[in-house]
Amino acid sequence: GYLMYCKGASEVVLGLCTKIVRADGTEGDMLDADRQALEKQIGAFADEGLRTLSIAYRRMDSVPADKDTWEKDMTLIGMVGLEDPVRAEVPDAIETCKAAGIVVRMVTGDNPRTAAAIARKCGILNAELEAASEFCIMTGQDFREKVVNEDESINQAEFDKIWPHLRVLARSSPLDKLTLVTGIQQSRIGVPQTVAVTGDGTNDAPALKRADVGFAMGQTGTQVAQNAADIIVMDDNFASIVQAVKWGRCVYDNICKFLQFQLTVNLTACAIAVVGASILTESPLNVIQLLWVNMIMDSFASVALATEDPRPDLLLRAPYPRDQPLLSQRMIRQLCGHSAWQLFVLFLMLFALGDVCPPDPSDHDLCAPYGKLYHDAAGTMRSGRPEAYDSQYFTYDETCIPPFDEGNPKSFIINATTGLRFPKRPEGYCVTEHGGHTQPSRHFTILFTVFVLMQLFNQINSRKLHGESNVFVGIMDNKFFLVIMGMEFFMQLFMVELPGINLAMGCKGLSMSDWMLCVFIGATEIPMNFVIAYMPLDWFKFRSSIKGFKKGGADEKSEKDDVPMLPRAG
Repeated sequence: GYLMYCKGASEVVLGLCTKIVRADGTEGDMLDADRQALEKQIGAFADEGLRTLSIAYRRMDSVPADKDTWEKDMTLIGMVGLEDPVRAEVPDAIETCKAAGIVVRMVTGDNPRTAAAIARKCGILNAELEAASEFCIMTGQDFREKVVNEDESINQAEFDKIWPHLRVLARSSPLDKLTLVTGIQQSRIGVPQTVAVTGDGTNDAPALKRADVGFAMGQTGTQVAQNAADIIVMDDNFASIVQAVKWGRCVYDNICKFLQFQLTVNLTACAIAVVGASILTESPLNVIQLLWVNMIMDSFASVALATEDPRPDLLLRAPYPRDQPLLSQRMIRQLCGHSAWQLFVLFLMLFALGDVCPPDPSDHDLCAPYGKLYHDAAGTMRSGRPEAYDSQYFTYDETCIPPFDEGNPKSFIINATTGLRFPKRPEGYCVTEHGGHTQPSRHFTILFTVFVLMQLFNQINSRKLHGESNVFVGIMDNKFFLVIMGMEFFMQLFMVELPGINLAMGCKGLSMSDWMLCVFIGATEIPMNFVIAYMPLDWFKFRSSIKGFKKGGADEKSEKDDVPMLPRAG
């Protein structure tokens, strides 16, 4: 004859057995008392978090052709309880996930009582969750009966009643895992959900592929599972998944920091250039200066802001919704607020500073000692604006002297000694037709330096995205940021002060007091950041250009433009 051996889930194998091997080695019929005692022992093992297996055999004279008839009328040999200890770091990792707004669900093939015991050890389950809903712990069969229709489609209405409460899905099949992932992704409750799945077996591949983020095990995972996943966890440790979440948030935030800074510089530079070309007939910032600004906002800023390492507070806030626009309300507030402040300061310096007067022959940036003062602005610095603009302060006779004409006394001057007549208007003097390039001036050099320094100080503000009051937290941890900030400042210093280079840049050397003034004005970006942080976010509320998920009625949309900070755990 033949002997067929079988092992498997204890309650399943027990239900297929009609006989039992006694302690003395004899074989006898399984009585109701025996079955009840064994079921009680299965429950005791499960409550301790042990995975139970039953082992049985069956004697056959011949092998039946129908395999479905093999596993019946078997004899139970014994039952074992296997312990798979929870790693010491897993409970802390689960708590970190909770603080980060991530809900951890266990999908397993274990006995429900075993799965619940392990979930309690890990911190997935607690008494409050279990008492809140009957759907906290479910078996795969119960789950399928409630959410899967006869045509294998998902009953989304029933599914949405279950999944927010579900924490443990026991005795589940790979198809149950796929159904859970698909249903959560299709759910219309709250904000659209981002689903991550872990798996190691070949049967997990469909769920790994379907998930927004699939994590496959690097050591125990099959090749099929690894190919279907997005990320491979090399040490098979759940704590490493938490690290992946932290790094993912860090990369996303670094991109947003760079974008926040770059758009502010772009908006300010474009406004200055357009206003200069429209009103002054030429831009206050020349081409080479704009190239330097472009280097600050692209090359250097990308290295300075995109190299921030992840900080622990990244896991103390809720995750971004799937329909989160790249520019959040806080980012738009920063962008608009800092651009407005920079433009206010720069336009004030551009139009409110600078006396209009004949230049001192010894210093083009000063007025002639006894020259006529056409316009007395703030300070004593001579205007660096084009004469085509400043000519509005001249009288008509001073603005447009007529060409030389011996019959027109206004067009010439007479030498008192020789009596000769000389043209009063030099060649190309007509100011209204001037529009030419002005020579480097102290006025526009200060303007350019203030513009650059305001961007450098705003680069510090751009390190924070969520309205943090202290923008200097962690600044010493990013050496790249400190080195690049210092390099940008000293390069600006050299371009203004180094002879030859400053001429090519269209700049003129500044005094120590001028530099102190520029640094002071640039540093106003820091206190202005506090003022901007108190502006109501509703002033900057725009609908996302990324279409969100519909919720309820056709006109409703689930959208969340900003992410609140969660209270610190413990």
